[in-house]
Amino acid sequence: MNLDAHYLVWQPVSVKGAYAVLRFDDALLKRTEGTLSENWPAEAFCVVDTERGTEEPVLLDFLSNRDRRLIVSGRLKLFLEKKALPEVEYLPVRIIDRIGKRLDDAYFVVRLLNGPDSLDLDASGATRSRILPSKADKVQRLVFKSDPARALFSPGNFNKVSLVSWELAQALAEEGFSGFRFMGLFDYGLHGDLPPHSQRFTVDAVCARLWTNSRKHLPAGAGGPGSVRNRSRTTESLDF
Repeated sequence: MNLDAHYLVWQPVSVKGAYAVLRFDDALLKRTEGTLSENWPAEAFCVVDTERGTEEPVLLDFLSNRDRRLIVSGRLKLFLEKKALPEVEYLPVRIIDRIGKRLDDAYFVVRLLNGPDSLDLDASGATRSRILPSKADKVQRLVFKSDPARALFSPGNFNKVSLVSWELAQALAEEGFSGFRFMGLFDYGLHGDLPPHSQRFTVDAVCARLWTNSRKHLPAGAGGPGSVRNRSRTTESLDF
């Protein structure tokens, strides 16, 4: 099933002078099924760092991290919460720098629950898990066997991607949030020169609006022309 017209991939974007996650203890997230809201540690924290020589680093609405977890600002959390998204919980996390200085208490892990096994692993060219063959460690492309009809979710059989409905992506772009962009499902796993696709211009336009509108929420001088990397001409296949 082709869902190119239904969903986009949530992608991190690198912004000059911005903090990124250096260390986060996510053992509880990995080993626990179901909701964690009642058992989440009150002092959960995330260590961030930035490029050497950065004089005034900034915290973006989405904190880039190796495991592509959705670690978001209070402003972005409030926006998502107002959308009443199903199967989502928000776990508070304190942000500190590498020497232990507290930077912000109002960040959250957006945890996507009960992911539907909607990905067609064979059609997606999946490398299956040796421990759980019904799940994939890596996929070459994103092909679906059913439409989960959710605005924000991760497939249960491949939870290394977060997928956003076009409607939610456009709403995020209008509001303006920083630290992430969107990629078309059709570009997932591609490298080098991308083949033509009729929807790529539309994806680029949504990403441009997201970035433009996010600038008004950033400190003066943050980022700037040429400071954003990994934009719409760069795609990545996750292989951790």
